Amino acid sequence: MPSKYDIDFAQIVPRGGSQHEAFEELCCQLAHKTNPKNDTFVRLYGAGGDGGIECYLDESGGSRVGWQAKYVFDIQKLIKQATGSLTTALKIHPRLTRFIVCFPFDLTGPTGRNGVSSQEKFDNWKDSQEKIAQEDGRDLNIKAWPA
Repeated sequence: MPSKYDIDFAQIVPRGGSQHEAFEELCCQLAHKTNPKNDTFVRLYGAGGDGGIECYLDESGGSRVGWQAKYVFDIQKLIKQATGSLTTALKIHPRLTRFIVCFPFDLTGPTGRNGVSSQEKFDNWKDSQEKIAQEDGRDLNIKAWPA
């Protein structure tokens, strides 16, 4: 049973010209709420000009946490788009150690049916991207922020 706080992101009210922009802004506002007082939060703007992340938090220890919003509703599109953003983010943000992917749907878990669940697909993508980063000498942790 849905709770009174469930949001149908497919029906999100457009802001800044589109539903995508509204979702991106919501994710950045939620990210900003995680900002400890001694860390620096920065919101980036620009279609295709955000350097792979919508916003970031520079932690007092020198690490950077970046958030990327993807307004898509299936795991294949999410993985494809997130891969491109992550590749860019790693080039542009050398201190990036955490990459948080925000998306408007919940991942499905394993079932009795054949095939791989969306949670397993995301986890496999996450593990492979973290391994690639590690092989390049980068310490990276990827986290999902689903609906």
